[in-house]
Amino acid sequence: MAIYHYSVGIISRSKGRSATAAAAYRAAERIEDLRTGEIHDYRKKKGVDEKFILAPISAPDWVYNREKLWNEVELGEWRKDSQLSREINVAIPVELSKQEQVELVREFVQEQFVDEGMIADVAFHNLASHNPHAHIMLTMREIDKDGFSKKKQTAWNRRELLEKQREAWAEIANRALEKAEVDEKIDHRTLEEQGINRIPQIHLGANVNAMMKRGIATDKGDRWKAIAEFNGQLAVLEKEIEEEEKLSPPPASPHRTIYIDTARAVRSSLGVNISYQRLDLEVYLRTNKEAEVITESDYFHQLEERNPRIALNYVKAIAHVAETYKSLSDNKTPNLDVWAVKMVNSQMGKFQLKDNNVSPSLERKPGRGRTR
Repeated sequence: MAIYHYSVGIISRSKGRSATAAAAYRAAERIEDLRTGEIHDYRKKKGVDEKFILAPISAPDWVYNREKLWNEVELGEWRKDSQLSREINVAIPVELSKQEQVELVREFVQEQFVDEGMIADVAFHNLASHNPHAHIMLTMREIDKDGFSKKKQTAWNRRELLEKQREAWAEIANRALEKAEVDEKIDHRTLEEQGINRIPQIHLGANVNAMMKRGIATDKGDRWKAIAEFNGQLAVLEKEIEEEEKLSPPPASPHRTIYIDTARAVRSSLGVNISYQRLDLEVYLRTNKEAEVITESDYFHQLEERNPRIALNYVKAIAHVAETYKSLSDNKTPNLDVWAVKMVNSQMGKFQLKDNNVSPSLERKPGRGRTR
């Protein structure tokens, strides 16, 4: 399945890194660093399927020599905390052939970076695996026939340019998928922006993937599994809600009794009925009682008896979402019915995966509580 992964990083001396070492590792080559005298030899590294350098037409011929290129970058930087290169990592759709994968990245790099004046050193890793990806090392100074400029091009750091490049990757990749007659699509937007009620999955990377295959547990791998399990449960719950809503009358008006048909409220240990999420948010927005109204209701006690932690997470999620809703301007205020469900479920999921952030037990006022 095609996934969207696009990360941006900086190779900097302040972090103990060098452009020569990074380039040698990405390309599985031997490069001598003329500034330090170190030799970086990664010729035994496996999994490098393709590599090339793209440069503006104004660049001299020596830039296509990887060792010469990155030594010039290193020798041109004098500070001990110098930023040497920007690096982009992209996941390439597995549905494409090797040739299509390479041409996709080449088109993207030429259009978004080289045409802007950067030199790009591109290495493709593991194209035949389930995790094909490319590393794109970019220079940070403009270049002409006389070499690199004295000043770095700060315009390349603009956030709007980075966002444009992220969006462009999705557009170019989707064109390649369509050309290959593949129905899959990728999207650069966050799940929340897409209106998808899921917790964003994390990118494992080659090392963690390999360890998971060998049955070796890692913190990152365990978190990936926890997110996948929760998203799977949430998908099942949403399907159940959708099916029941087809057979059920519309949710009760907030002007009537808030808690109607309490037996429908507790659907599973994951959460509560879709209509209650909207109504509970109405309580937070329209009254001053806030959490007390929810925590004193019959359905909250039913949920609390089944799973106290999720009950507390639910109240905390409602409060968080209500504050978000109040902070929105009038022209950005979403439809409450749909928005409340997605936001509350998403927030609950985040709380459940971060045990250290779970709310402490709610303090009840003396004499208040469930009536018998």
